[in-house]
Amino acid sequence: MRDADPFELTSAGLIPEGEHLEFDPARIFDVGIGPNANASLHALVDSGHSLIWHRWQTRLARKVWGVPVAIPRKGRPRADGIERATHFNTKVRSHFGLGLRISRETYATINKRSSLPRWHREDNPELWDSLDWSYEDAEHRFHSDEWCAEHRERALQNFDLNMAHFASLDREEFETALQSAVASRRGMVEVTDLTKWDGVPGLYIMVLDEYCQVYVGVANSSTGIAKRIRQHWTNQKQFDRLIWGDVTSSILSIDSFRALDTTRIFAVKTDQFFAGENPLLEKFPRKFTLNRVMGGSDVVHLAGFLGVGAVMRTREFEGPVSEPPAP
Repeated sequence: MRDADPFELTSAGLIPEGEHLEFDPARIFDVGIGPNANASLHALVDSGHSLIWHRWQTRLARKVWGVPVAIPRKGRPRADGIERATHFNTKVRSHFGLGLRISRETYATINKRSSLPRWHREDNPELWDSLDWSYEDAEHRFHSDEWCAEHRERALQNFDLNMAHFASLDREEFETALQSAVASRRGMVEVTDLTKWDGVPGLYIMVLDEYCQVYVGVANSSTGIAKRIRQHWTNQKQFDRLIWGDVTSSILSIDSFRALDTTRIFAVKTDQFFAGENPLLEKFPRKFTLNRVMGGSDVVHLAGFLGVGAVMRTREFEGPVSEPPAP
């Protein structure tokens, strides 16, 4: 249990109404992440405590990092409203209550926990102090209610701009661009059974026909194309990273879309995947792509040397959007 009102369980609808404060927040500590997670669990068991999964939890295992955790006898509970489907011969289900298709209602669910790398005031005192208003704790790990409300409003503005952009696109032009890009890469084929691409390195194109969008990605042999695509389907873009750059130019992340939004997949097996990523991506007009950064193995080096702006991909929308005033 990470806190007295866990975001994941709340989003999945697992916490009964009126029971969000069942736990004493003063006795809750995070053993789910960080270098001390394993030691914390072992310390509990070594001191004589027994661990048992709470009745709200759905992902049950008999051991966590080698520490035994008892499973309740009543069986494994399931969240209400979980959607399930078979997609590209792969079983998929909704996570965090998000459904299997992108939705405005669930797009900008507030999560106060910061996803940014940990830093300290001495690193940049002026910047740190200027951001104090946006955090509720001295360590800058949890965003304030004020910041979350403003960020959610801006994220939804950006969502609406992207959806209006998708609706304005010409489907025939999109299909022509897609077929041209696929034909440009020798050996690229349409994927109908994703399980056949487990452990296969290479390039892939995820096609979202309803929105006239594609995402071009790569996978190495340790991950494989199938697993990488499933990660996109099940990941949830962090709340504080929904906007990439500015509200008036940010592209929706592929991780904000859900499994059934992907209607076609094309892939090619290759060990030279980084070399082919950006050339394939550039075959598409930018208005048809969801990639937020340029492709290739030099992205990290360029960003470090020239700044993130050098590798960032943005979108030009029609019609300005007024941003909420800064405090």
